[in-house]
Amino acid sequence: MFLQSMEIQGYRGFQQKQEIKFAIPKQDSVTEVSGLTIITGSNNTGKSSIIECLKAREGYNPPSFPNGVRNSLIDKVQIEYLFDGGCKEILMSVHKNSSETKFEGTRCEKKIFVVPSRRAFEPYFSKSELDRESYILNTAFQAKRSSLLDYFAYRLFSIEKNEDIKINFNNMLEKVLGFIPEWAIDQSEIGQHFLKFTSGQNSHSSNGMGEGIVSIFVIVDALYDSKPGDIIAIDEPELSLHPSLQKRLSKLFVEYAKDRQIIISTHSPYFVDINALAKGAALVRVISSDNGTIIYQLSSSSTNLIVRLANNLHNPHTWGLDAREFFFQEDGIILVEGQEDVLLYPKIAKQLGKEIQGSFFGWGAGGAGNIRHLCSIAKDLGFKRVAAILDGDKKGCFEDLKTEFSEYHFEIIPADDIKTKPACKATPEKPGLLDKDKDKDKDLVLQSQYFEAMNSIVDNLNGYLQDEGTHC
Repeated sequence: MFLQSMEIQGYRGFQQKQEIKFAIPKQDSVTEVSGLTIITGSNNTGKSSIIECLKAREGYNPPSFPNGVRNSLIDKVQIEYLFDGGCKEILMSVHKNSSETKFEGTRCEKKIFVVPSRRAFEPYFSKSELDRESYILNTAFQAKRSSLLDYFAYRLFSIEKNEDIKINFNNMLEKVLGFIPEWAIDQSEIGQHFLKFTSGQNSHSSNGMGEGIVSIFVIVDALYDSKPGDIIAIDEPELSLHPSLQKRLSKLFVEYAKDRQIIISTHSPYFVDINALAKGAALVRVISSDNGTIIYQLSSSSTNLIVRLANNLHNPHTWGLDAREFFFQEDGIILVEGQEDVLLYPKIAKQLGKEIQGSFFGWGAGGAGNIRHLCSIAKDLGFKRVAAILDGDKKGCFEDLKTEFSEYHFEIIPADDIKTKPACKATPEKPGLLDKDKDKDKDLVLQSQYFEAMNSIVDNLNGYLQDEGTHC
């Protein structure tokens, strides 16, 4: 049983009722649907509030919502959780102006493991153990956002005492860090326990452990003993992590989302995985408006457009890292046709003694025909101010865009192109590694005469790049 959707009203910025639909994993002989849900948006728009609402249903008793977390215009919280088995829970204030809540509907026994964005823990701690379910129940909703995880150290004792469990935990650490840190729980002379890290002849306690390593420990703890069918929510997994670690962690989420629900709230384009979107991952953009927090969700048609543009071999940059920043930007997006436009329009503005306001989309749309697709995606995600500049020879496209997207702004330049381009001579055909396979109706396949050579090249690359000293 997975979480299908959640409706929120009255919690923090949620003035009007807002619904978020979560991706549900599915695997059969034909299809594989990802259970990854990616929540994006600017600071203070309500992303963490969504994660907190997931946390609110956990714990031994219904939570208290103090005055500071109830929306002042509503002063009554109601959160509805709908599971795909038809189970519906409603967490609601007992009445207006009250901090106390109650559950109505059918309670589902499914637990959600929630990892907050604040992932520090006390460097010195007492001894105790908590299994997964007990940990979830003991780290329930907190009225005040805390910077410390009070019970996390107790999870470490459960890992430390069992060699097989620790091997499993360490193997997952290695997937993200690229190496296995040498760690153990030690005790000081005054009886306090601490996490001890050893490197060569040197060691230090968890008090000197970097925030990124702490964060990875906490996130891996949420994954390593999870089971297929589990639900895991993680707020801002990118915090204090080097981009290389973000990329590895993103791959781990995609891997686990094959048979689990993974819900992340993020500011990092490294966690917007296009291949996961192609397999049904959900992408949500949260904004703050005059009417409070608003949730926008990418439709399946827009998802298909993103995947199609990403697989364009002539313009693979269209959904590269720069372009994926689009999901995190505030309003004021400028769409242009190509890469050089992104560089040259600011130069033109500078020669005019001006500066173009707004943010250019990536390195161009990859052609005028793609601007329509990007406008559709922007509309899906709630962007209100989107502008596009087209070349002078695209008058038909220009008029069509103005008609179809009357809420956006379009300009056409008085020349056929942004810069003069000399005529090109025809070039002869070049044989390549990949070619169309006409018999099997496949796009591009490796030609059989190159199999042996390319197999050797890939093995040589892997052998060279697998450097065991990367952890030093």
